[in-house]
Amino acid sequence: MGFRRLFATVFTAALPLAAMAQGTPTRIIVPFTAGGATDVVARGLASQLSRMWNQPVVVETKTGAGGTIAARYVASAPPDGRTLVIVASGHAINELVHDKLPYRTVEDFTAVAQVVDVPNVLLVPKSSNFKNVSELIAASKKNPDQLSYGTSGMGTSVHLAVELFKSISGAKIDAVFFKGDAESLANVMGAHVPMSMNTVPGAKTQIDAGSVRALAVTSGVRVPNLPNIPTMAEAGVPGYEMSTWFGILGPKGMDPAVVQKINADIQTAMRNPELAGPLQDKGMIVNVGTPADFDRLIRGEIEKWRAIVAQLGLRGKY
Repeated sequence: MGFRRLFATVFTAALPLAAMAQGTPTRIIVPFTAGGATDVVARGLASQLSRMWNQPVVVETKTGAGGTIAARYVASAPPDGRTLVIVASGHAINELVHDKLPYRTVEDFTAVAQVVDVPNVLLVPKSSNFKNVSELIAASKKNPDQLSYGTSGMGTSVHLAVELFKSISGAKIDAVFFKGDAESLANVMGAHVPMSMNTVPGAKTQIDAGSVRALAVTSGVRVPNLPNIPTMAEAGVPGYEMSTWFGILGPKGMDPAVVQKINADIQTAMRNPELAGPLQDKGMIVNVGTPADFDRLIRGEIEKWRAIVAQLGLRGKY
């Protein structure tokens, strides 16, 4: 490669990072409360990117409305690569359950990268009389609508994970919405709700400590770091399978070179054992593809859940 071509290649590759380095630090907005799974991933990723870019990458929490407050904030931010949001599966579902959103779910964002897949887990307080999923289902049918479950917000993937469970099993339980995974977990730990659906990463420490009892995971196979917890199918709900995903979005109109640079660096960061190891220990599956891969995932999830949300009558219900 000649000197001029080499110089041009290096200079071009440096442009996206130089653009981001000007002005304020890069921010990753987290839609849910501190301590939850999205927060854990965002902080680990921010730490890695800060070192790689030699500039601050800070995490900022903007909770509420099932993630739509954070999404709206980022949708209206300048498309300079300095304001990003980590979204969960509920981002794709929100337009199906809300009558109106203050943004367009696909068109108002730039897909940057999926980062992880996250199984969910059905929990009960450690003092609960429910020892398995079948007992819970039977109790809900015997006394319809007398039981409730905690979830991190209307339209989130953990919410629909329970609604799908109800649809398949015939269980009769009502939703109690909290601001995030951590708040939902705290309420099931304190026996303020009789059960809760949480992400495995958010709940694993408390499961290991015996602070809550895990009845089943939502993935199609058992989670490697929770080998004694059955899947929903194994626990008596055949055909059930669902996991959450997390990914990074920016505002629409981002420079494709900036997007590719951030995506490449996210792939490097997520492969670093310093980050990947602890995430995998918590029950997350690192999964980073291209921006186009993530865009297709979001579009596909909207279509995947469209009929189910309509069947359950969730649009505008809460």
